[in-house]
Amino acid sequence: MKNTFKIFLGCAVLFSALTAGTVRSQGTAGAAQLLIPVGAETVALSGTNVGTVAGVEALFTNVAGLARVGSGIQGTVSTTAYIADIDIMHAGMVAAMGETGTFGMTIKSLDFGDIPKTTSFAPEGDGQTFSPSFFTATAGFARAFSDRVNVGVAAKMVSETIEETSATGFAFDVGVQYRFPNQPLTFGVAMKNVGSRMHYDGINLDMEMVPGESESGSSSEEFRIVADNFALPTSLDLSATYSLLNNLDVSAVFTNHSYQVNTMALGAKYMLGSAWFGAATTMTVGDDDQPTGVSDADWDEWSGTNWGVSLGAGVSVPVGDYMMHVSYAMRTANEYFDDHSTMQVTFDF
Repeated sequence: MKNTFKIFLGCAVLFSALTAGTVRSQGTAGAAQLLIPVGAETVALSGTNVGTVAGVEALFTNVAGLARVGSGIQGTVSTTAYIADIDIMHAGMVAAMGETGTFGMTIKSLDFGDIPKTTSFAPEGDGQTFSPSFFTATAGFARAFSDRVNVGVAAKMVSETIEETSATGFAFDVGVQYRFPNQPLTFGVAMKNVGSRMHYDGINLDMEMVPGESESGSSSEEFRIVADNFALPTSLDLSATYSLLNNLDVSAVFTNHSYQVNTMALGAKYMLGSAWFGAATTMTVGDDDQPTGVSDADWDEWSGTNWGVSLGAGVSVPVGDYMMHVSYAMRTANEYFDDHSTMQVTFDF
């Protein structure tokens, strides 16, 4: 399995080199809902737990972590107060099937609330509202091939609907977790959101107008705007976690983005009895040269990250024959966005 991990890591590094993100690639992908983290621990650690994540949360962070659920069933529900008054609901369940492996599935939906409908004739709104429907459904499988190696794969369906116009896409994730023998060191590799391009289509793109070269008095013609295709936000996470004193994990993750400048996050998680506390920070990593004529302030804004420091904590308590895990995390944002927070409850059955 060590050779398999080396081969996968080599392919991942090659993929990273071929799809390296830059400042100039900002905004070249859609389906941004795929990037919104779920799970309080992942939010608190800014995704640095790629090598150690376990359970339902692994279906977002690194699907290989499903295999860390050794037995039984785990279910979770979380809610996130996101930017721009967007609320996110997430629910999932995993089931360990012994030596066969572990199966899991989740669904994440975004609640935009009621948005006032505006037109060129009623720029302040006409009293009508609409509410977009965005969701991602994920199913995954992982297996522990030894006491040191977990491998997993997941398939996703992403759907976005705005009134009568929608886009649907499909993607897959693949991940590996590797624990070094006789060393408190764990590596994690996760390739995420590799899949088909998407495009919007629907009757809201229908238009009616008189052709530009028609004679006066000509009747209008109907046509449909053909929306351009957009790529999914493919990324690659390379993570390392080192355990100190059996209760402190120090971790780092480098994320290669196909759609924006690359990032690195540094995090730490401290375990105290049945409780944990975590914190992390994120920074950009890039070698783009500042273009001539672009001010330092503008360049710092374009090449920076939207997110800053993240914090979180959780506690596990027995409830009858089961174990309940309650956790909370928050992540700070730059001046253009709101900080957001996640509350999560998980049961081990």
